[in-house]
Amino acid sequence: MWNPQSLKNNTHLTNSLIGGLEESNSRLNRSGKSRIRHWAPKVKTGCMTCRIRRVKCDETKPVSLPAMLFYRKKVRWLQISPPRAAHYGPRRGTDAFLLGVTTPNLAGFFDQGRWARRLLQMSHQYPALWHAMTAVACIHRDFIANSTPITMSRMQDSPQVRLALQQWNKSIQSLQELLSGQVLTKFDRLVILSVCILFITMSSLQGLQLQAFLIHQWKLADRGEDQRDEDSDLDVLLVLFTQLDSQARPYLPSLSNNLQWTDKQIILSSSTTPFKSLLEACVALEVHFNRMMQIFTNNSIYIDVPDAGMQIKKQQCLLGLTEWDTRLDKYLGIIPQLEDERPLEVLYVRRRLAQVALSMDLKKGELAHDDFVEDYAYMLNLMGDILGDPMDPLDCQPANIDQSQNMSFHLETITTEPLFLIALRCREPTIRRQAIRLLRQYPRREGICEGMAALKIAERVMEIEEECLTSPDNACARGKWICENHRVTWLQFFLVHDRQARTVVHTREDLLHGRPGREIVTTYW
Repeated sequence: MWNPQSLKNNTHLTNSLIGGLEESNSRLNRSGKSRIRHWAPKVKTGCMTCRIRRVKCDETKPVSLPAMLFYRKKVRWLQISPPRAAHYGPRRGTDAFLLGVTTPNLAGFFDQGRWARRLLQMSHQYPALWHAMTAVACIHRDFIANSTPITMSRMQDSPQVRLALQQWNKSIQSLQELLSGQVLTKFDRLVILSVCILFITMSSLQGLQLQAFLIHQWKLADRGEDQRDEDSDLDVLLVLFTQLDSQARPYLPSLSNNLQWTDKQIILSSSTTPFKSLLEACVALEVHFNRMMQIFTNNSIYIDVPDAGMQIKKQQCLLGLTEWDTRLDKYLGIIPQLEDERPLEVLYVRRRLAQVALSMDLKKGELAHDDFVEDYAYMLNLMGDILGDPMDPLDCQPANIDQSQNMSFHLETITTEPLFLIALRCREPTIRRQAIRLLRQYPRREGICEGMAALKIAERVMEIEEECLTSPDNACARGKWICENHRVTWLQFFLVHDRQARTVVHTREDLLHGRPGREIVTTYW
């Protein structure tokens, strides 16, 4: 007789037998013997990315192969499919912009994206860093996507700015918790310094120059002989902090009462061995450049009887640069040909600027710049190569007329400062106008140097100096291209408020007759 209950029991028995066989088979290998599970302790020496992703790390330096492939895949996806805020939402779009646009460009040419990858790795462990990176990405996105014309001052309130403020408040709270600890590791110091750099970046993007001046060095040169990953990351920070310090030097006379600034110099070990990388060469050059800026922002060097101590420092700086040349030549002699020549060209421009300043005969006044016209032409040609706009020195017409005028931001000093100095101090008309044309055609903000403000000052100075071309002959003195009396000899920089600067220019004639000078007010975009 058919019994439903017995069928149900038989079905349950059959399922249990099948399950038992599957479990038995799962424990057997092909030989029919049961598997032996080998236990091993967890490895904690892998890189942070592999540990987070829970994949095997080959522990290669400076970046493991799995981590490199992971980030390469991320960047390729971002390049093929750029994020849209309307599709992904404001936070997810900001994260994608942070990965694909902001962090790869923070450290500039010499890091090759390594410091950016390390920031991403550290941000998984340190909330203060992650929130700070998100805040900078929001401001950077607003800076690039803002449709306000470059000639007008933009508004400071937008959804991206408000989101950045929220993220930055969270970063400060997390940073306070980190600083409340009794002992800070070298990794903790690296994170804190990175957050400081991000704060300067965000302030500069918003045009808040006084906040961006709050730069402090925290034993950046205190590194041992054993160069580890953290030491290379500190080298990148050292370059950025030193360049920002050099940029702020011209503003210090007007801010000395408000800021406690330090003239402490970073001591480099004397060596004739080749550099190990262009990053190491950049660190050494920026330290020498910063010493040069400290010399020329000291008024004692401009008096009729210069301070003997300053002259000794000047000679020491020249000897240091000569040593730097030797080490760089040795490095270039042992490495294969560089795929990208632009980092080396940036070094050459910075090196030549320091050479011109230190070799100049200050007794000649502004006429001393006429002895270095070839040097200015050399630097201008390098600037054209770096910007992708090669020029003929005898041709004032741009090689790339259709270049769009979109403001770009770089934390590293690249072209704005050299072009401004060439346009300001070189009186040869073709070179000067080429430099002004590049400033206008490639509007950039680099660190705290605003390209459009530099352009306005350079154009006004050229206009003042060329007044001598239409003035009576008896009002002019000696000088090639521009007479000595009409040359701008002294510039004073003042911050009116956070987003507005005032520059007072004095010609030699103004100083001789006790005239007050002419003002140029610039508003940061």
